[in-house]
Amino acid sequence: MIRTFTDKALIAFIFLACSLLVTPESRGEVLERIVAVVNDEVILLTEFQETFRTARESNPAVSEEEVLNGMISSMLLLIEAKRFRIGDADYQPRNNRNNRTVIREFIDRRIKAFIHIRQEDIEYYYHWNRELYDGKELYDVRDEIEKKLIEKELNTKLHTFMEELRKKAYISVQLAADE
Repeated sequence: MIRTFTDKALIAFIFLACSLLVTPESRGEVLERIVAVVNDEVILLTEFQETFRTARESNPAVSEEEVLNGMISSMLLLIEAKRFRIGDADYQPRNNRNNRTVIREFIDRRIKAFIHIRQEDIEYYYHWNRELYDGKELYDVRDEIEKKLIEKELNTKLHTFMEELRKKAYISVQLAADE
């Protein structure tokens, strides 16, 4: 037990001396950091930085928040694809090319497959947008119009689906504003 002021000063001096002996090289270095947690999966800082750099190359105006939200959405879709056993048997969370293929397959099977465009909708679109088709007949542009309408409906359904996934998911973002 420390009883006198000199004993306290001596212990403080020893503590200070020991802390000065620790060099910067001997201190721990952070090798990786978690930027976000999505259910049981993580997005690492290096993954985020690489994705952000790539996104900036194609769109210099893209923000960190937009890129991170895109990564979270992709992670949620991959988790759903895994749940429905879509994609490779050996799930590889860090394989971007494989992930894009799995996500596309999941969207095609679970969302796009249930979209049906009625002939009346194609005719209506053609009627109100005739000037876009330079006098071409409906028969000549039917497939193009159907594709546009499917894409529009897919975007709507995908947006709704993503909102539902985000409501059910555990998402924790740990990206500081200065990074």
